[in-house]
Amino acid sequence: MKTSRELSAELNARMATLGDKEGEERNAILRDIEGLTNELNTVLAAEAALKNKPLQDPEKREIKRFSISKFLREAYYNNLTGIEREMNDEAIKERANAGITGGERFSIPSILLREGGSGEGGSEPDPFPFYNIGTATEGAEFAHVTRISYAEALRNNLVCAKAGATYLTGLQGNVRIVKGGGASASWLAEGASAPKEKQTFSAITMSPKRLQILSGYTLDLLKQTSLDVEVHILRDMIRSHAEALDAAILAGTGSDGQPTGVLNASGINSVAMGTNGGNINFAKLVQMEEEVGIDNGLIGSLVYITNSKVNSKLKTTPQVAGYPVYLKDSNGISNGYPVLVSNAVPSNLTKGTSSQNCSAMLFGNWNEVLAGQWGGIDILIDPLSSKESAVIEVTAYAYHDVCVRRADSFCKIADITT
Repeated sequence: MKTSRELSAELNARMATLGDKEGEERNAILRDIEGLTNELNTVLAAEAALKNKPLQDPEKREIKRFSISKFLREAYYNNLTGIEREMNDEAIKERANAGITGGERFSIPSILLREGGSGEGGSEPDPFPFYNIGTATEGAEFAHVTRISYAEALRNNLVCAKAGATYLTGLQGNVRIVKGGGASASWLAEGASAPKEKQTFSAITMSPKRLQILSGYTLDLLKQTSLDVEVHILRDMIRSHAEALDAAILAGTGSDGQPTGVLNASGINSVAMGTNGGNINFAKLVQMEEEVGIDNGLIGSLVYITNSKVNSKLKTTPQVAGYPVYLKDSNGISNGYPVLVSNAVPSNLTKGTSSQNCSAMLFGNWNEVLAGQWGGIDILIDPLSSKESAVIEVTAYAYHDVCVRRADSFCKIADITT
């Protein structure tokens, strides 16, 4: 099987031959591009699965000795030892392989974000190795506590992942993704020539963009060895990470280092409430569905996503005045589709005289969204900025990008007044 790098190079070379080709020659190249794209996506998934393959027992036992609180504590003193130092060295190598330049001195490799040992009874994978469960006073007494996988918990906290977006880890270098529609077919009379087509294929390069996650802990807390402390630290980082990544996927601006999110993707369908915005209603929900349907996008994981303000309106606004059937029912469904809620969807947009009080809503096939991650997490320890409060600032850096493969599979409203 070809590697993703080999397929990417082959795909780029084939796209370069497209030029001004027309007719059947152009269609043949487009079919090759589509086939290579599908093969590349399959290989990327297979490579990600291989990276997620459980470690062999000796390696597994080693990484189970890793402690996030010990890592942060020793980084504070600039003196990593043991498995924490080994994992830091591994993270630095991984960062270089992923094509990430610069970075902090201390890093956690991606293997520790997704690998582990065996769970209760040895039958289930243990996805979270960030604690010492083999040593008394270092976590052994807490081994029965539910364990956390950073990578899995991150996905579970991402509303876009719940909607159907694909979360790709273990990426290396820049990744080219083909966007646009597939090759089309035509019925032809005998002897007739295939029509000349101008397909809408284009390519976007996903590249690592730095995401900052800021937390603060006391040195006294980091000196604790209980699993509860380990879980607290990771949950804190996961929550901040998920909120920031969701914000980028949903509404990233594409500038100032941000990825371009669905709301700002070029070519997305749009429905307007009015000159100065307006209240959400059933007709507009149906119109969003219609716009995506016109572009043959009503397939895959079709979900509405909006913020808490609009969600409240959906739950209290009847479809027909005076009749108690609301825009969002008790099962979380609007117009036959699930509604997910994230306050990463803006509520401070402007339309006409409605200044900074308009909310957005998105609808579409979330399978068309890719969220990529490169490497693990870089760590910066700052013992000085909050020294008056005896707090150590911990800044974690992750590397992500977003690709909306088919913008016309989505529709937005950006002027809902609440």
